[in-house]
Amino acid sequence: MLIGSYEIESEVLKDNPLNDPYVRKVYILQTSENVSKAPIVIYLSGFFSSSITLLNYDPLSESITEKLEKLYRQGSIRDLIFVLPDLFTKLGGNQYINSTAVGLYEDFLIKELIPYLKDLYGQRDIIIMGKSSGGYGALVLGMKYPEVVSGIVDHSGDAYFEYVYLPYFPQAIRQIRKEGDHYNWLKKYWGKVNKKEREDLNTLYIIAMAAFYSPEGDKIVLPFDLDTGEIIEDIWKKWIEKDPVRLIDKYTENLKKLKLIYIDVGIKDEFKINFGSRILHKKMLKYGIKHEYEEFEGGHFNTSFRYDISLSLISKVFSNDNS
Repeated sequence: MLIGSYEIESEVLKDNPLNDPYVRKVYILQTSENVSKAPIVIYLSGFFSSSITLLNYDPLSESITEKLEKLYRQGSIRDLIFVLPDLFTKLGGNQYINSTAVGLYEDFLIKELIPYLKDLYGQRDIIIMGKSSGGYGALVLGMKYPEVVSGIVDHSGDAYFEYVYLPYFPQAIRQIRKEGDHYNWLKKYWGKVNKKEREDLNTLYIIAMAAFYSPEGDKIVLPFDLDTGEIIEDIWKKWIEKDPVRLIDKYTENLKKLKLIYIDVGIKDEFKINFGSRILHKKMLKYGIKHEYEEFEGGHFNTSFRYDISLSLISKVFSNDNS
């Protein structure tokens, strides 16, 4: 397994509102030296994580290098280029779309990272693969840029926001009220040594989603009244407009241009994403969008064993000439 580490200085991320790094690390794995015809797979991580954590050694599970080596040795995958960009933000993660309150991460991926990879390896198929928030990013980028993206793999990507986010609103409201507003809450949170308390993560999650879905300039606008808890319909509507189960109606023809759409989800998903995934599946059937859809016994976490299936499918679809 060949591993390369690069740093990309981004123009579009300079002066981002959170002062997050604009020089971004990218790790690239090659299954062999012969990748002249191999597709490029860009992996986007879930929230509260970074793609490069897949490289970490864990004695109880496979790292991504071990997984790729195993699948390649078994003949389950052919040559491919696997890309791990670090796009973590101070808000705990990324939704991989442009936000005036977070940064232009959609532009970074489409206008900077992918051209960089094509300069490095030449013209070839680009597949965006992601888990959870990364699955959301894969879906949205595939919908919007079929001229750039050839295929998408969505493992439990955020969909049908009513079930995914609304249950966390009351807890976030209670937590934010203690500090007066969400900016004071963020300031206190960022000053903590232990940043992994569950209540804190749930609150940060909702503030972060507001930053991606309903920013106004560099301001993070919450979709509820902090005093009463009432949902502010005009703001909530901005969230809903970015929900894949709504976006699909707008981008139907774009999705039909993709060579691969793979969606899977656990039937016991703790964020109830299985409902949104099934809605997407039914809409794709209705619109005649070719795709692969699977529900499996399991939840939202510890599901990297599903990557064996999606990576094998990527090789089947995109590496036929690389035998």
